[in-house]
Amino acid sequence: MKMCSSGFAPRRRQGGFIQGAILFALVIIAVVVAAFSLANRDSQSSADSEQARVNASFVLKVGNDLQTGVNRAIADGFPAADVKGKLVFKTASTGQLDLFDSTLKYLIRPQFPTTALQDSAKQPFDATTPLASFSAAAVAGAGSGDKETIVEVSNLKEDVCKRINVTTNGKLVTDAPDATVGAAALLGKREGCVGSGTAFSYFRVVATDTEV
Repeated sequence: MKMCSSGFAPRRRQGGFIQGAILFALVIIAVVVAAFSLANRDSQSSADSEQARVNASFVLKVGNDLQTGVNRAIADGFPAADVKGKLVFKTASTGQLDLFDSTLKYLIRPQFPTTALQDSAKQPFDATTPLASFSAAAVAGAGSGDKETIVEVSNLKEDVCKRINVTTNGKLVTDAPDATVGAAALLGKREGCVGSGTAFSYFRVVATDTEV
């Protein structure tokens, strides 16, 4: 018997199933890729946070060393009232004292991790042009009311600055730092970090009642 053809391809009942399976597989792949990407971002965020915490600890260690160096200089007869004007972080001129003098050995010049610095090419304690200095301000609750001598170290990153304040002043890591050392001093803060924008500085009171 001769069979007749309708001219149409036979229906494939499995075609819809296969297309659905492919679509489902594509959705699964998209979900996996998105999850992997999110995990990478979370991992990077955690790494950045840990790096900031480590760098903040380094800065605070430097602060402790600076305090020790200043104390040693004063114990050797250097007037506390002269710390702001005559104690320096580079080769001393007449009448000055270099805190990093290799003979006196009050302090070893620290090398900051570049990940802690806003400008990685500028070390805070560069022997020629240090980004650290002494200032004076009356810190509420410190001393007997006269001005205190404060060391300031600039060129820090904002995330490092915020981590410093978490440790020294019980702040949240999301809290903005005080704008200036003067503002922090009015609040009675003897150590911490201040600044805004891209300019942040660590500070610490190293001598009290040094100026009227």
